Formats: sequence, C-alpha cells, structure tokens
Amino acid sequence: MRMAREQDLPLNPANISGVCGRLLCCLAFENEQYRDMKHKMPAPGKNITTSAGKAKVIGCNPLKETVFVQLESEATLELPLSEIESPQPQ
Repeated sequence: MRMAREQDLPLNPANISGVCGRLLCCLAFENEQYRDMKHKMPAPGKNITTSAGKAKVIGCNPLKETVFVQLESEATLELPLSEIESPQPQ
C-alpha cells in the first residue's frame, strides 16, 4: 500500500488492481520511475514564481509534468513544469 500512497492512488483494492486482476503488480513496476518524476516537482505549499505571477503550489501531476498552483488572485491553474520560473523565499 506504500507504493499506492507514493503514487497518490486510492487505497481501495478494487481501484488499484491492474488489468490482469493482480493487486499492485503494475505499481511495483512503475514505482521507481514515478518516484523520480515526483522528485522533480515542487512540494505542495511551496511559494514559486510562474509565467502568470507569484503562486503557491497546491498539487502536481508527475505523469503529465504539470503543477497545480493558486495565484495571489486566488485563481487556480495547471501549468507545465517548464513554466515554473523559480522558487520564492519562504
């Protein structure tokens, strides 16, 4: 179940079974790559600068390499990781 948590998946066994019907076998195969991709993403709660202005990270999608941010105007956006310009001092 640790791998399911690391990959932000539901902990319901019916939702994390592969097409083969086996529980977690796909997760084990993909876990290292997912962990590497997630490591590149800014942490939730981190203040950053984006092409749209200053923002706070509220989530991420490592598979799409996108970051969910909340701007100072409280608007939320999903931006490509490439549009994250720099971290802001906390």
